[in-house]
This record gives sequence, C-alpha cells and structure tokens, in this order.
Amino acid sequence: MLEFDGKDLEEALSAAASAVGRPAAELDYELVEGGRKGVFGLGSKPVRIRVAPSGPSAPRRMLEEVLRLMGYALEVSEARHDGILELSLDGADRAGLLDKDGELLAALETVLGRMGRRAWPTEPPLRLRCPGFSSDEDAALAERIRGIAGEVLRSRARHSLPEMNPYERRIVHMTVREFPGLRSISEGDGFLKRVHVETTGS
Repeated sequence: MLEFDGKDLEEALSAAASAVGRPAAELDYELVEGGRKGVFGLGSKPVRIRVAPSGPSAPRRMLEEVLRLMGYALEVSEARHDGILELSLDGADRAGLLDKDGELLAALETVLGRMGRRAWPTEPPLRLRCPGFSSDEDAALAERIRGIAGEVLRSRARHSLPEMNPYERRIVHMTVREFPGLRSISEGDGFLKRVHVETTGS
C-alpha cells in the first residue's frame, strides 16, 4: 500500500494518480487522515490516503512481454522510490543478463527508457536491476563524489556537478550523506538537474 498527502482530498488523489500513472477516478484508496485546516494555518494537518496498487505498471508489462519473446525465463517485480520506477529481474536465465558486464540489462534499460518518454509520459524514469550485478558506473560515480566531498570539506568551497538524471542524483545524495557537515542540493526544473555539494554552514 502507498500513502499520499495533500491539503485536501483532491490534491492527495492528484499526487497518487501522478505517482502510479493512473487517473484519479480509477484509484482504489482508503482515507487515513481527514485533515484539519487549523487556525491561521496553525495546527493544520494534511489529508492522507492509502492507495492499493492496481496491477503491474505499463513499463513492467512491456518488459515482461519483451523477455517472453526473447525466450528468457525471468520474473519481474517493481518498486517506486525517490522518483524512480525500479524493475528487478530474477530467475533461471539471470546469467544471460549479467554476461559481458550486464550489456543486455543496460540495453533493455535504454530501450525502455526511450519508449517511456512517449508511451508512458506519466511514469517516472526507470531503472533495471538484477541480483548479482554491481554497476561499475554507479561505483565509479560514488567514488568520484567521495573525492569531491573530501575536497569541499578541506576548502569549504561549494562544488557544482554537471547535469544529472534522477538516478545519478540519488547516488550523489546518498554518498554525500556519508560525510557529516556536508549537504547536496539539486537545482533545476527539468529531468536533468545540477547538484551542488557544500558544507552545511554555507
């Protein structure tokens, strides 16, 4: 079950519809908290609803069909967090995805990502995962950020990174949290945003 807040029921339903990629009218929801306006904004509480996911997402269904046509025996599960739709694959043919440093896994992710911009505009960016695969790119980015974090701590000067997608920004934010006294801030309105690393006293 997923929970969403809003200043009123309409706003909470709108947030839920946007997150799960389905019209608000089709959502199966439960009212958890009725909300309270308060006096002059004091003591107010948001409306909170609990939404039952209504089946697999469109990207997941497409991935399952592609795997079926390829003859791969794999199960697909999905999860949503930090603005990312994560599809995890596991099963008897997992080794085929991991061959050549996960080349097929990366190719599937690229194809689905390009399709998604037109076919599923309400769905968030997606990421494919498979147990046993450790992305060298993820590890390299995290290591690079650790070096930058150390330099920012020494110099006390803010460091601005190039524009990144949501998944890359998540790695940056998680890595910066390893360093007390530092914070990371995303800047921008589009799919790609810049991230700044700075001391908490900046």
